[in-house]
Amino acid sequence: MHYSSDQEIEILISQFEARTLPKSSWTHQAHLTTGMFYLYRYSFYEALCIMKAKIITYNEASGGVNSSTGGYHETLTIFWLKTLEKFLVERRHESLFEICNAFLESSLSSKELPFQFYPREKLLSVEARATWIAPEVE
Repeated sequence: MHYSSDQEIEILISQFEARTLPKSSWTHQAHLTTGMFYLYRYSFYEALCIMKAKIITYNEASGGVNSSTGGYHETLTIFWLKTLEKFLVERRHESLFEICNAFLESSLSSKELPFQFYPREKLLSVEARATWIAPEVE
């Protein structure tokens, strides 16, 4: 996925926030882009609060559930926001779409990245879904 403007990202965010984004469009890349959008505009903790609230309400509006086995995942949300924030720090002078494209093209965007820091069983646990668990590998 490549963005050609910040406006494309703003449309994604607008649909996500309005809970009109088709469920099929709420991909891993869309999650990462959304996280980067909020980090670009807000502090880490503000972005976290927004992401948490918006993901939970989006899931419910699109027919999903937020439970011990599906929906919002606290550890993954914080993990990805921390990863995105580290990437963003060196690129604040670039446009949002350029930053998102660079991140999505990097190995850091791999869905498998969290498993380099957490045992699979631990990351997929109810505890990790409900609350932040620090990585076992730094």
